[in-house]
Amino acid sequence: MNEGKWAFQFLGKSKYKLFISFFLCLVVDGIMVIEPQIVKSIVNDIMYPLYEDTSVTSAQIMEQLLPLILAALGLLILQTVARFTGNIFREQAAQRATFELRKALYTKLANQSRKFLMSNKTGDLINKCTGDVEAITHFLCYVDWAMFDSGVMLVAVLIVFFATSWKFTLIELCLAPFALLCAILMAKKVRPIFGKARKELSKLNTIVTENIDGNRVVRAFCREEFEIRKFDEANQRYYQMNLDANQAWVTYSPFMETVGNVMNATAIIVGALLVISGDITVGDLIVFTSLSWMLNEPMQQLGFLINDWQRFTVSCERVHELYDSQPEIVSPENAIDSGEIKGTIDFEHVSLQFDGNEVLKDINMHIPAGATVGIMGPTGSGKSSLFNLLSRFIDPTTGEVRIDGKKVQKYNLQYLRRNVAVALQDVFLFSDTVESNIVYGVPDAPQEVVYASAIDADADSFIQKLPDGYDTIVGERGMGLSGGQKQRLSLARALSMQAPILILDDTTSAVDMETEQYIQQHLAQREKKATTLIVAQRISSVKNADIIFILENGRITEQGTHKELLEKKGYYYNIWRIQQGYATEADIQEAIANLKINTAAFEGGEN
Repeated sequence: MNEGKWAFQFLGKSKYKLFISFFLCLVVDGIMVIEPQIVKSIVNDIMYPLYEDTSVTSAQIMEQLLPLILAALGLLILQTVARFTGNIFREQAAQRATFELRKALYTKLANQSRKFLMSNKTGDLINKCTGDVEAITHFLCYVDWAMFDSGVMLVAVLIVFFATSWKFTLIELCLAPFALLCAILMAKKVRPIFGKARKELSKLNTIVTENIDGNRVVRAFCREEFEIRKFDEANQRYYQMNLDANQAWVTYSPFMETVGNVMNATAIIVGALLVISGDITVGDLIVFTSLSWMLNEPMQQLGFLINDWQRFTVSCERVHELYDSQPEIVSPENAIDSGEIKGTIDFEHVSLQFDGNEVLKDINMHIPAGATVGIMGPTGSGKSSLFNLLSRFIDPTTGEVRIDGKKVQKYNLQYLRRNVAVALQDVFLFSDTVESNIVYGVPDAPQEVVYASAIDADADSFIQKLPDGYDTIVGERGMGLSGGQKQRLSLARALSMQAPILILDDTTSAVDMETEQYIQQHLAQREKKATTLIVAQRISSVKNADIIFILENGRITEQGTHKELLEKKGYYYNIWRIQQGYATEADIQEAIANLKINTAAFEGGEN
């Protein structure tokens, strides 16, 4: 009941349209009860007197019959209009509820933390926002109306039946408990099945999503048959769950239908016996036989309604869980959301843990505004975690991250992230024009900013060769562009924000050395110098930085300029020798061994 109350709020003002449709339902059901009374009046007050008194003329009969016919016709028109209007209002309410619920869920997802999105399967989230929402709105605007309609019909027909003959009514109701028992047993059986079926559907969606996103990997490793087999297994499980639910329906539904049919037959037999005994008139019998379906229909609908109710409760619990989830990282009260950010960055005794694994250990950095900083280190040393802390995708376990002397937790999240532009190695492009992808962070950016950003990222040269230039539609996830072209578009997107802090996470890994040098020169010549943090594996990407930090096993093990690090002859020096071709075979093997040690330490929780 609480789930229904929670879901009902998404109707908004459309709930009044739903209430009107409920009222019109009363009108329709009332007319259905009245119409047999007109037939009863014709039989008892017109037909019988006609047989008893042959002197009655046709004119007299029509004088009595015509008002009743007109009344029946008027009621029929009113019933049609009420039913049509009710259907329109219910559909409008359903569409509004679907719109509001999906909007609320998407807003929740858009503001969720990175950890939440990574810990929940994509297919499950998609299923909650689509199939589960459909099940909820179907119940809100159709199933609950059907339940109300069945209840009204049941009450109305019982009032008429008891008012006409209590004997007939009690005999009819003797069979009702059997239908109710079948419905209760079926409800207990199908609810857990629907819950499992929803989970299996989520797994199925996840497999499809992963297969589409990773189709190049699947084909490159010739795993098509394996993926098809995996999908078939999940599809088979979902198929079996639906069969189990259907089996429950098939098991109990015939009993409920049989009870309804027996009630119809009983109405005719018992009614005929009561007419013979003189307890009721022929007109009363017509009323009983005409309205017995209104007693039978709720019994037969009971199984369908219970099925839909169980689907609703399962879907509502899943969606409600998503709706109630709260992001771990939010803007504080009285957050800083204005003023100029210069770009001074400080990491003070910062440590970070994930699931018991220490990713960063006592990190201390001071980066002046406008400085260029290089960060290098083995895979898994925690380089990207530094940037996630800076943009507050995660918060440190201990220590403080400051921008312009203020903790990042004091900034409004949107304001903070608008001032920290990021270009990632793993590029995501939207299926839109090239220009729209470049100005994604600043949709109102002037044309000169778009072109300048593309030129500085060395993207303008290949964009001009595209069929429609900057208006060319980029394929889904950047399909049709090379890795280097996608990286340059990603860099142009970051530069177009003109943010005081710029993060380049291995942004030029897929471009050649000449292009990388071109980009470095243009970044150095930009009018507004941003505090630039560069994560890279190539010495050429960071050698001109004002300071370079070496991260190993979650700690800063070296720091200094290119020249100073070479003189220390540590990690940086060894990587430089390998990349310059000066390293001996022994040096290379030692570097590989150190990499393995660092990776093992990271996976073992020491990093």
